[in-house]
Amino acid sequence: MTSSKFEINDDILDFLIKKANGIKGLVDRSLEIIPNQCIQPKEHRLNKSQIDNQESIPTIDLSTFYDLNVEKSIQEAAAKWGCFQIINHGIPIGVLEDLKDAAHKFFELPAEEKVKYCKDNYSAGESVLIFWSAIGEKNEKVLDWRDSIKHGCNPQNDSNLWPPQTR
Repeated sequence: MTSSKFEINDDILDFLIKKANGIKGLVDRSLEIIPNQCIQPKEHRLNKSQIDNQESIPTIDLSTFYDLNVEKSIQEAAAKWGCFQIINHGIPIGVLEDLKDAAHKFFELPAEEKVKYCKDNYSAGESVLIFWSAIGEKNEKVLDWRDSIKHGCNPQNDSNLWPPQTR
């Protein structure tokens, strides 16, 4: 658990980002009131009546990766849904489970440890582990309810980028 306390009148960006508590840090506080900066205006919220329950998140099969229809399917799914499921990608389930486990361990770290991985800029191809929270597009008026890590990796050995608890 992180050591910083958050009160509803505190600077939320300072708490979330500069002190690296993240959205998880807010949730762990069992807040009774959601900070205004985290509430989407009604006109931008999902209209539940427009949801088609007959559709589901697209599944894209990469076993035919070089087929031009795969690229088209990815583009269509990203444009319409913003997400998709990939199957037959060749990554062993054990590797994916290890990655999820490392991410969970990372987000359980105290803020004082996670703040070491906050970084504004990095070079393309640079091996880096970056933690950020609550920020979507630069000009968004509402904070996203997410904490994220990005791991640009070097295929050689970049395990030293990860905190020891998550390797």
